[in-house]
Amino acid sequence: MKKLLILLLCSGFLVVGCSKKKPVEAPKKNVDVLVVKSYNVPYSFDYPALVQGVVDYKVIPRVSGAIYSQLYTEGSYVKKDQPLYQIDPRPYELALQNAKGQLIKDTAAMDNYKIIYDRYVRLYAAEAVSKQDLEMQTINYQAAVGQVETDKALVNDAKLNLEYCVVRSPSDGYIAERQVTVGDMVSAFQTVTNVVNSVNDMYIVFSMPENDRLTIQNALLEKRATVPTDYRFRVDLSLADGTVVKDAGYVQFTDTRINLTNGVWNMRAYVDNTTLRNQLLAGQFVHVFLHGLTYDNAFAIPQEAIARDDSGFFVYIIKDGKAVKQKVEVGHMQEGLWQIKSGLSDGMQLVKAGGVKLAEGDSVVVDNTVNQANTNPSNPIEASAPAAVTPPKANASDYVPNPSQRAVKIESNADIYDGQY
Repeated sequence: MKKLLILLLCSGFLVVGCSKKKPVEAPKKNVDVLVVKSYNVPYSFDYPALVQGVVDYKVIPRVSGAIYSQLYTEGSYVKKDQPLYQIDPRPYELALQNAKGQLIKDTAAMDNYKIIYDRYVRLYAAEAVSKQDLEMQTINYQAAVGQVETDKALVNDAKLNLEYCVVRSPSDGYIAERQVTVGDMVSAFQTVTNVVNSVNDMYIVFSMPENDRLTIQNALLEKRATVPTDYRFRVDLSLADGTVVKDAGYVQFTDTRINLTNGVWNMRAYVDNTTLRNQLLAGQFVHVFLHGLTYDNAFAIPQEAIARDDSGFFVYIIKDGKAVKQKVEVGHMQEGLWQIKSGLSDGMQLVKAGGVKLAEGDSVVVDNTVNQANTNPSNPIEASAPAAVTPPKANASDYVPNPSQRAVKIESNADIYDGQY
């Protein structure tokens, strides 16, 4: 009986032991992998900008008065010294007559003092008058001579003011919209309109924030990046209708100091407007894209591959079939790609898609693999502008202005531009 009981107990343990389940493994998670490769990563900046004429003169009268007549048509082409406005000359004609009358009067007085002076010279020689009397007449005569010279200057000044009643163009060019009309009172040195020297050569004026400037300079100091000599960035333009023009020009000027008013770095690009079929007009707003900054031997990875927690940015890399967290230091983000300053090395298998559902140590199944070494590393990041229209033109640095090539018909004998800045 005891043996039977022992046998039944052993059988029960065997049954219980055989019915115990094995632990279930977590399902592997499907991911896409990017095998990273360092390369020279280009980066572009974009800013709002204003179009200006290369030479934009202000038309400013030199005398005050009422506008008597307008002698030009707005938007027309004018030549240097061509009359634009006539200021009412009558007050200045009267001033000239008054100055001439005063000159005649004082000239007569001078002649009289000269006669008296000559007489005293003879009397002094005959010892008929004292030296003091002669000196007094000498002073009177010299004062009269000085007054006549003053009157002559006043006559010339009155003549000049009368000439200034005709307001002339300071340069050859296209004249802008007027700011005054016939009958308006204008003051000396008040701008009444502008003359754009040429519509073929344009400046794009913009400002770079201090933060961007420091980013560039720090990268250069750390020898992580390169920029064109003298910051001669290539320029793309985006127009108001969405048209984008590639390689429209180049940065020609960078200021030597930061603007004290708004803390920005003023810059200016040159654009050959003839290659744009003279689409640009002075005063037009555009968007400028600067190209030329390149991060040397850097990494650029898709935005969806990067995550962030309390400790900072990280990515998942694949090691032995499992997901492993890898901390990274990020830089710029452009066109959906983050520049990575540190944390990656060539050949790392980076989880490109599917990382949002991963945790440290998860087993993974790779669905797709893209190797950056097999892609085109010379063009990983395009400018943040849409697809562009590239006009046929040579490099901007090789451009030599040709005043004979103009999209707008002008007078054939107009001396507009001599090819010199």
